Amino acid sequence: MQNTDFRQPENSKMKKFFLLLVMLLLLLIPIGFWYGIIDDRESYRNDAVKSVASSWGDVQVFGSPQMSFDRKKDKEIETVQLQLNNYKAFVNISTETRQKGIYKIPVYTADVKLTGDFLNTYGDLSDKDLTTSFQVADSTGFIDEPIFKINGVEASSQDTLYTTKLKTSDKSIPFEISYKIRGVNEAFVNLGGQMNTVEIAGNWANPSFTGNFLPSKREVEKDKFSAQWKVPKVATTNVTTINPDSVGSYKYSEINNSAKVGVSLLMPVDNYRMATRALKYGFLFITLTFLSYFIFEITETSKKRIHPLQYLLLGAAMLIFYLLLVSISEFTSFILAYIIAAIMTIGLISLYTHFVITKRQNTKFTTLIFSLLALLYTFLYILLNLQDMALLIGSIGLFLITALIMYTTRNVDWYNE
Repeated sequence: MQNTDFRQPENSKMKKFFLLLVMLLLLLIPIGFWYGIIDDRESYRNDAVKSVASSWGDVQVFGSPQMSFDRKKDKEIETVQLQLNNYKAFVNISTETRQKGIYKIPVYTADVKLTGDFLNTYGDLSDKDLTTSFQVADSTGFIDEPIFKINGVEASSQDTLYTTKLKTSDKSIPFEISYKIRGVNEAFVNLGGQMNTVEIAGNWANPSFTGNFLPSKREVEKDKFSAQWKVPKVATTNVTTINPDSVGSYKYSEINNSAKVGVSLLMPVDNYRMATRALKYGFLFITLTFLSYFIFEITETSKKRIHPLQYLLLGAAMLIFYLLLVSISEFTSFILAYIIAAIMTIGLISLYTHFVITKRQNTKFTTLIFSLLALLYTFLYILLNLQDMALLIGSIGLFLITALIMYTTRNVDWYNE
């Protein structure tokens, strides 16, 4: 009796395609773990910064000075604040790099000089104890005692305030305050006068100017920088106060509630930030690589089959690239770490393709895979460095890749074996 089988023939192409899709989804799991590893390494770096800051000095904010005196009013004592008029702050930063474990942390020593005058609208102040004070973010960074010069009289103080009697009825009381203090990563200056002029200079090659206002003048050279801000009081009335995104543990309150300008000692490349951005393309890169091998399977005349475990090994090799990138970049520059990790990954996959998958029988395909991976990793590095143009360049690149896949599979019969 003749055996008739009316079942439709299985489509191995589609079965393999859906199997690859499942494996790609499984590979999303280690990508999630990789994000956690990068976050942990960044957390260790931040802990190292805090450790240095605790003994050196934290992120510093140089508060604008205040002048006040006490007087009796309705049988009570009230504190009267004089208005800060013309205010100038000069900050000269001397930077160096401290090593904490494997991490390099930029620290600085700042020579700060605050000058200007207070407006006296209260007449004769001869019998008043005038107190001049200022605040900083972290007073543990002081190196010397602050020096106050009020109305031409100079004195040092063991605190951030100085009280003196002045025999004056002048409408303007000049002042000068100078001190030397240490800090880490960033330095800010509060704006509290009717007219504020701030100048910050230092010996750092990669500064980032930050705060509520950009500098009106700036110069950045190979090993030094300088910047100047001129900000009137009217410009600061409606600004939203900022809380700098820093690893520093701010030890101040009032001085964070006013407009400020400053500089960040930006490291040339934050390897953790760059690695995180690179990892965002990880799933796409694995997908494109799997598609390349899948197209090789369905178009190769020898009908060479690649086992699912071999696909997983290829995916694992591409995932390890990101661990190599992070670990190597902790000891060298990001670009060198990227080159080393890319060469190791491309070399491993190419050798595996040549000796295991094609059994040395298809050098053309091995060369194609090598070229594809080299192009992908070059393309990724360009995307990482063209942050503003990344979306445009990436979109065009994906369009071209899709067009190439459509062209390559134009003769594939997806319904029949």
